[in-house]
Amino acid sequence: MTGSRARAGTGATSRAPRRRAEPIGLGPALRQAWVGYQRRVDHAMAAAGFDDRGFPDGRVLRICSSAAEVTISEIGRELGITRQGASKVVASLRDRRYVTLSASAVDGREKVVTLTQRSIDYLAAQRKATRRIERQLRTELGTDAFESLHLLLRALGGDEQPRLRDYLRTVRDLDGDGPCRLSRSGHPRFSR
Repeated sequence: MTGSRARAGTGATSRAPRRRAEPIGLGPALRQAWVGYQRRVDHAMAAAGFDDRGFPDGRVLRICSSAAEVTISEIGRELGITRQGASKVVASLRDRRYVTLSASAVDGREKVVTLTQRSIDYLAAQRKATRRIERQLRTELGTDAFESLHLLLRALGGDEQPRLRDYLRTVRDLDGDGPCRLSRSGHPRFSR
């Protein structure tokens, strides 16, 4: 990896991580754990030859693997972004040889996104990496602690939770007066 992508993908910073003397709250601990998990996946993917991994590569490749024909517009709808934004993501994947594009037989204005062997290998490496991380954590924590962790996550998440992007788009302020919109910096901004 090079440049800002390398720093963003590995989480490298110029400062050493701060150590807390006391435990942090559950919310910050969950966010910190998510970042730690993603960094482990990033390192495993780089070791497997996919050091050009970026956001939302894996998600787009999984979308494309779930149907015979997926268009750029469908990817945009699934990600909750514009067609133009989806086009940029797909162009980056095409430039890195993860997908090919062809004209849609249904609508000539649309492009069909097709996975290449490289993307199939990427998805297999990602599955292998996540399974290995889970096995390592189960060994490190012990089966009982690992299963307790899953009980906690199920208690918080449940089966009825919306997808994160859907939640962020529809979350309401405490009074229920209006939807929360994200600012350009990604912070919640509630309408009044």
